[in-house]
Amino acid sequence: MNPIGEIKRFVLRALLRLNGLPWPDALLDDAVRHGLMPRPLQSDINQAKRELEAAGYTQGSRDDLDGSITWTLTDKGQHKARQLD
Repeated sequence: MNPIGEIKRFVLRALLRLNGLPWPDALLDDAVRHGLMPRPLQSDINQAKRELEAAGYTQGSRDDLDGSITWTLTDKGQHKARQLD
């Protein structure tokens, strides 16, 4: 199976369970690494997050104070994640 596709599905389902709460980037990466076997490469995780954002499923927001990034689902992402659950 394509690891990028598997990561995307994991991210969508994980973000859906947060009910709209923003999730810090580092915690999302940890969840993906510990939630999938075999553990995905960080480069695959980064690519999956970029593709989800480019497709309009997720939105990353950078904090101006500390530069941290948080992730949430868009309406389109919520719809897709509900189909996967």
